[in-house]
Amino acid sequence: MLTIALVEISSTRLVVTEWTSFLYFTQTMGFIGVVLGLALGSSHFSRQTVTRLSIGYTLFLFPAQLLRATERTDWLWPDVVSLLGRLLTSLIQFVKNQPVDDSLFFTSVVTLVYWIIGLSAGYRLTRHKNFLHVVLPSGLAILTVQAFDAIDSKHIWELAFFIFAALLLLGRMYFLQNQTFWKKSNFLLSDEAMSDLERGALAVAVIAVFVAWSLPGWISGAKPAAQAWEDFSQPILDKFSNAVSALDTPYADKKTGGDFYGNALTLGQQAAVGNTPIFTVEVKENEFVPVRNYWKGRAYDLYLNGRWTIASSSSAPFLPTVDELSIEYPDARYELEFTFTNATKKQSLLYAPAETIWVSKKADILSTPITAGVQDVTAWVATTGLLNGSQYKVRALIADPSIEELRATSAEYPAWVTDRYLQIPAEIAPQLSELALEITAPYDTVYDKVQAVTSYLRNEIEYETTLAAAPPENMDPVLWVLFDTQKGFCMYYASAETLMLRSIGIPARMAVGFVEGSFDEATAQYAVTYKDSHAWPEVYFSGIGWVEFEPTSIQFPIERPETKNAVIEEATPAPNPVEDATENPLEPTPQPEKAKLAATGSARIGQQKLYQNLRNTALIALTLGLGIFILRLYSLNSRLPVYLSNQYERRGIVPPRWINRWVGWTNLSQIDRAFQAVNLSLYWLGHPQPTHVTSQKRAEVLIQYLPAAQDQTLSLLQEYQTAKYTPRAGSAAAARKAALIILLKTWQFRVKETLNFIDTRYNQLK
Repeated sequence: MLTIALVEISSTRLVVTEWTSFLYFTQTMGFIGVVLGLALGSSHFSRQTVTRLSIGYTLFLFPAQLLRATERTDWLWPDVVSLLGRLLTSLIQFVKNQPVDDSLFFTSVVTLVYWIIGLSAGYRLTRHKNFLHVVLPSGLAILTVQAFDAIDSKHIWELAFFIFAALLLLGRMYFLQNQTFWKKSNFLLSDEAMSDLERGALAVAVIAVFVAWSLPGWISGAKPAAQAWEDFSQPILDKFSNAVSALDTPYADKKTGGDFYGNALTLGQQAAVGNTPIFTVEVKENEFVPVRNYWKGRAYDLYLNGRWTIASSSSAPFLPTVDELSIEYPDARYELEFTFTNATKKQSLLYAPAETIWVSKKADILSTPITAGVQDVTAWVATTGLLNGSQYKVRALIADPSIEELRATSAEYPAWVTDRYLQIPAEIAPQLSELALEITAPYDTVYDKVQAVTSYLRNEIEYETTLAAAPPENMDPVLWVLFDTQKGFCMYYASAETLMLRSIGIPARMAVGFVEGSFDEATAQYAVTYKDSHAWPEVYFSGIGWVEFEPTSIQFPIERPETKNAVIEEATPAPNPVEDATENPLEPTPQPEKAKLAATGSARIGQQKLYQNLRNTALIALTLGLGIFILRLYSLNSRLPVYLSNQYERRGIVPPRWINRWVGWTNLSQIDRAFQAVNLSLYWLGHPQPTHVTSQKRAEVLIQYLPAAQDQTLSLLQEYQTAKYTPRAGSAAAARKAALIILLKTWQFRVKETLNFIDTRYNQLK
């Protein structure tokens, strides 16, 4: 039962990530694998027979399980052929180092892994009774999942349960293995001893789990440990990231180096939440202030089955010492300089405002050529990943079009725009175009049509951080949100607007990254956190370029000036306190209120950090106290060395000297242990005494070289001789007190002597 629990806990940790559908196959196959492994291990079959039976069961059960994730027909054989074709296509993509688009490939791989883990664990338990062979595979699996899903740290408890079950299994196997020996040696094992063993196993398991749960917080600042894990995990991530490119996970692209956005983006069920810092942005002072800052990471152009990808783009190196990009329509733009400071473990994707023309890091530019020397950039990827605290500077040309300028643009677009940014799946185009035409019918200009769609989404779609259910399998997620649930988060808002505009001939694309975050007036920086991750549409206007729009109702609307020379009033009408802010999302929030919210957020983050520090300190103190209590309760300090010595002797091996000394120390009385302070002090002072020297002589030598401890040495000698040579028992408390003072004064003497030596050498050199 413990072995089954270990495999099921490990597979459950993978299931709760919700990286893709049908991950629960790992639980089913893991359970069946353990049961089959237990049966095969208990049998008298040879190893070759067990191998053949295992292969046979695998070839039958594994496809049968995967068929549940496919659309079934009335004929089994065509279904199997279709399944094998999908897996073979994905395998070829993986072997060719291409992104795998079918999430069933990842599901099949992890299902097969947990089938093998379960089968091996059951077989090894009953046939070989090897603890490591039982626990290690499922343990490595759960640690791997935890490492790559560490953003959601609340699932650390699955790891705690796993460690608890593993320790119970270790205790149980140890007891069963020794029980046979005890019976052969006629060792009497009472019920009380059994109870002590059970309580001891439970206590050790609880302590180990408690320490394991607290350990990540204690070593989070240990840079060597963090670097060691980075060196270990990054090659694995780089090698297998293509296999998970179809998953709803930040680790979906090998070029991102663990960034939040990969070269594919699946519309998931939950928006990003939490105050985990991502980066900070410092804006160089300038007279021009953008209407809204967006820190863009990528732009997607191809949509299919609820997933955004990049249809085609070339990668070219960028050298900051010699290169600077040229963009469309550089006139009538404002050049600003930004400084980004990374706050994540590692980041390769460079976030920056549009349109970025220069970064201070060597990078690869993913782009499509427009004309000679001009490119349509979709992402900047640093050649060398940025570690926590790394900085890079950005120069960008920011557009600031007025409503009048946007309305005056033409509906004629360049060929490279229409060829790439009007794509829409044929099966969803009619419904989207019908709705878009209905919304935009009263308007003539491109801007007014875009603004009408933006306002419609802000008013009609309710913002939800988490979707209550997944979209139906045969329905597009965007249509499902638009026409059925009318609830979603930023990815659905941006996807809906992009596709609706495309359906009526307006070029648009999906941009992802982060909103500007909270502004800290003290540091004059924007603090961007995990919850600020965002998606928004960019719409192409002839003569201006790409322009951001904000359909997500929870975000403040973008308020552009009516004309180029319009004067923006500083005073903002006070909102109606009767109206709910969510009912009128177009109402701007006064700037002082935003500053107040930012200050409140900063204070809250500070309180959380203080709470975490206090919690970690309390956990350390509690762990140490619990450890001391367990040591005293079970006398482990005296039992453990004897146990280790017996284990060596049972195997015909001479115990090491340090174990023998430890055993000897445990056999000493309290006053004998206290008198060892005299021997230790003599050793530190450079005058250790031979074994034949009496206690009286040792005390006299110590007083000779350490006169300051004369009273304590004589007191300790008196208690030692009383306990050794008289029928009376000496005072252990007085002996321990004298020994402690002797050691303290020895250290004081050694420190003073060292300082005098250093001072003498310094004067000689001087």
